Amino acid sequence: MGTRRLAALRGNPWAVMTTTCLGYFITILNSTSVSIAVPEIQAGLGASLSEVLWVVGGYVLALAVLTVTAGRLGDVAGPRTVFLAGMAVFTVASTLCGFAQTPWQLIGARLLQGVGAALIIPQTLTMMTLVFPPERRGRASAVWGVTAGLAGVAGPTLGGLLVSTAGWRSIFAMNLPVGVLIVVLTLLVVPPAVTGQAARRLNAAGAALAGVGLGAITFGLLEGRHYGWGTVASVADVPVTVPMVIGLGLLLLAGFVVHQHRAREPLVPTRLFADRTFTLMTASMAIVSMCVITLSLTMTLFLQTVLGMPAAQAGLTLAPWALGMTFGFPVTARLTERYGGERVLLGGLLVYAAALAAVGLLSRPGVAGYALVAPLAIAGLSQSAAFGPITSLAMRDVASDLAGAASGVFNTIRQTGTLFGISVLGTVLQARLDAGLASTSYGTAFGAAVRFTLLVCAASVLLAALGSYLNARSRRVSREPAPRSDASRSPSA
Repeated sequence: MGTRRLAALRGNPWAVMTTTCLGYFITILNSTSVSIAVPEIQAGLGASLSEVLWVVGGYVLALAVLTVTAGRLGDVAGPRTVFLAGMAVFTVASTLCGFAQTPWQLIGARLLQGVGAALIIPQTLTMMTLVFPPERRGRASAVWGVTAGLAGVAGPTLGGLLVSTAGWRSIFAMNLPVGVLIVVLTLLVVPPAVTGQAARRLNAAGAALAGVGLGAITFGLLEGRHYGWGTVASVADVPVTVPMVIGLGLLLLAGFVVHQHRAREPLVPTRLFADRTFTLMTASMAIVSMCVITLSLTMTLFLQTVLGMPAAQAGLTLAPWALGMTFGFPVTARLTERYGGERVLLGGLLVYAAALAAVGLLSRPGVAGYALVAPLAIAGLSQSAAFGPITSLAMRDVASDLAGAASGVFNTIRQTGTLFGISVLGTVLQARLDAGLASTSYGTAFGAAVRFTLLVCAASVLLAALGSYLNARSRRVSREPAPRSDASRSPSA
């Protein structure tokens, strides 16, 4: 009887939205909940710092590389079909994660899980857009956005409770029943007739160049210390070093840019970056995303390995950060309507930089957990004041025929910023920790490494604020009417 009732809802916009948002929720939740389990995974599998960062970074790497391609695949095969395929891959990969016995088995399963998530995420907004009429899409998009915020809130807290009570494998085990439920709901309530835009060609060469390039850079940064920044392997008696791997990654990304410039249907239309505001806002989003993952991972490790908090307590300590971001979004929307996106963004970035610096300076052995609550909450509030305006400003002047591509590029670069945050975090944190352990205790050395890392993040956010200020100022100047000359005296006249 329950199945018949659900089948009767087939095509109902709110039923479709509930199903797709549940799929979106589980992909975001899985990213944030795994971060809180990093120390337990490290201890349970005997993983090194670089390996455990691969557990987080592998998921993001697949998202960064495949999101745009997956969106195009939805145009070719239909978003419902691709969503179902992604959910199946995600669920199977989650099962493999739960049974992993070595760090690299878990990393491989996480990469596969990221592939599933990359297939899922672009289709969620597409299907919602297709079933809602234009006048009702605003509310649906707001629900879609709040879903990510709720997943951010629930991730550290729920993940901490699961890790403390049932171990880190339970984080992946919970995806199995949820994934099956979402597949069943999709088959029942999402009509097969839901299709996207006209079919396009998949730019496989572009996806391969971007994927291998990002993978090579990530490998070099995360594994460089393991190889002493020297030889990784020998090919025909020629040593392949870590700098060579990173250099190859940079060359491949350069090749990707050239290829996209010449491609008939590029994944990343390069003419998007002729829009200065879009370019600056995209760079700012990459910086903010890099700092978000850095703050999450450094504090997760600091709270559990230095302050000795159990995972559940660490998750609750981080909850004000996610709650601040969630409750900040509606406030940011009202402030943007009243004062304009440029002013809200500039204020948000400046406060965010101050909050990062405050958290970093407080990260010392013996600090009380409650002392971190206020700066973490402020960090969350200021993040919302950055994320919202950055997105709206980036898309403000984009031509209508490039809106879809711009959205895909923007989200891809956001994920790339997260990926580089993980990569650079592993390199910088480990280097500073190694230097400190030579003369002091682990807790003191780790606290110093966290302070240095978060202060670097704060400086990066200040650079983004400077770029935002200069861009807003140049736009104000360009809108001022230019003095008119006497046309009769001009050579053209």
